[in-house]
Amino acid sequence: MIILKQFQAAFGQPSGSPFCVKTHLLLKMGGIEYKTVDIDDPRKTPKGKLPVIEDDGKEIADTFYIRRHLERKYGIDFDEGLSASDRAAAHAFSSLVDEHLYWAGVYSRWIDDAGWPIVKSTFFTNLPGPLKFIIPPVARGQIRSQLKGHGLGRHSAAEIYEMGSADIDTVAVWLGDKPFFMGDKPSSADASVYAMTASIVDAPFESPLKKAALAKPNLVAYCERLKAKYFP
Repeated sequence: MIILKQFQAAFGQPSGSPFCVKTHLLLKMGGIEYKTVDIDDPRKTPKGKLPVIEDDGKEIADTFYIRRHLERKYGIDFDEGLSASDRAAAHAFSSLVDEHLYWAGVYSRWIDDAGWPIVKSTFFTNLPGPLKFIIPPVARGQIRSQLKGHGLGRHSAAEIYEMGSADIDTVAVWLGDKPFFMGDKPSSADASVYAMTASIVDAPFESPLKKAALAKPNLVAYCERLKAKYFP
């Protein structure tokens, strides 16, 4: 059985990390039996981050390579039935939400003073002794550095939320009234788009980003529909 190593469940999701939620969806869409193991410190994982899956003793890190592993070993085509151009669109939208919208969400959680207390109380309250006072600001500083390295963190809060809202607008327009992101059937894009948008729509982080998402009824309905299908 595959073991999914992830950050703990949080914010009404099976994991506090959208990328771990994305991996849940890939495994569920592939019909693959798995169990989860929560990890607090990912530094000892192959690439120093989560999620990681363990399959027959082999560890695979990063959702891109987790997907590739599932496709190659289990003969799964997550985009079965899609044309070459639709496969390209699915990849492009996955990259948009994974590599850009995700970071706007990270800002709303870790850096925005409205979201930080929620993150702090969720992940750091149970630390022993003085560590609960030392670790949180260090972790927050690391996230701030990552955002700056990415480039998004070099902008003001208003600019970051404007950029993230533009991503949400784009996603909602493409989704339209389709039941799934690429049409009538789930595809690889749904794993990314649901994980990233639900982490904004359903999580308790009030921000201009969430306001923009909630203003898209089709996107809200999409999140509800996929949550009911995959995480009843």
